[in-house]
Amino acid sequence: MPSSRPDKAAAKQRRRAREAQDFTQLGLDFAAAGGYSELSRKEACAMDKELFAALEKKVDDLLDKYSNLKADNARLAEENQRLQSEREGFKSRVDAILGKLEEF
Repeated sequence: MPSSRPDKAAAKQRRRAREAQDFTQLGLDFAAAGGYSELSRKEACAMDKELFAALEKKVDDLLDKYSNLKADNARLAEENQRLQSEREGFKSRVDAILGKLEEF
């Protein structure tokens, strides 16, 4: 039975297309154009488990990247502080040298 609301039907069709694309990227055969309705419950459950495992791995990878970025950011902040203090040291030495040169 077609939906009485075209926007709802279009949204459902887009969702199913995204699901089919997700399954295709996982290397699964998603030949049923209508979504889960033509798949057995067992096949749909297996696909859901594989999709969930892939999503879980992707989330874990993103969390690892985030942790690495936080560590890199902290390391860069420390390096920046070190370079700033080194710069201040150089600046004071240059100012001292210039002050001595002006005395001549």
